[in-house]
Amino acid sequence: MDQQRSSENTAEYRYLIRGEMKTVDIKMRAPGLDPGRLAEIQRGLRTLHAFEVMAVNIYRMQISKNTSDLNCKLIKAMGNEMTHVQDFQIKLYEYGSKPSPMRWIMGMVGFFIGLASSLGGEKSIVRAGIWTETRAVGHYEKLIKSVHWDKDALAVVEKDMSDEFHHIDIWQVYLKNIS
Repeated sequence: MDQQRSSENTAEYRYLIRGEMKTVDIKMRAPGLDPGRLAEIQRGLRTLHAFEVMAVNIYRMQISKNTSDLNCKLIKAMGNEMTHVQDFQIKLYEYGSKPSPMRWIMGMVGFFIGLASSLGGEKSIVRAGIWTETRAVGHYEKLIKSVHWDKDALAVVEKDMSDEFHHIDIWQVYLKNIS
């Protein structure tokens, strides 16, 4: 019985993270777009994708073996950022592009920020989370203003930016509670 309940909870959890994609969910968006506008959208999506890869690695490097509330929040934060990576990677392919081959650099930056902040302890980890999410919001706001998005891409960018605002709030509350 416990195994059945566990598998039901797992199935529900997976569905909540991201449901199965259907072919109708994907639309090839590059045909018919002005080449200049297409290049602008692709650049914006590559930038956001690379920054989300960095965020995933920051959180990944901060997760320890401890069974703490902070670790739970870090795992959740990493998972949230992973969905953002997926959002932008899917959009990149829909717009006839691919992630930047240089995204590994941002991944390495995230690795080092995560590692360095984890060496500083709990407050350092949380402050790095606030810094990361604040920087993300700044990039989102800049790209929303500077790129001539179509409505579908803009909806994804705005949804993910909204998530980042929420993440800042979570980390700020957590920091107040440990100060």
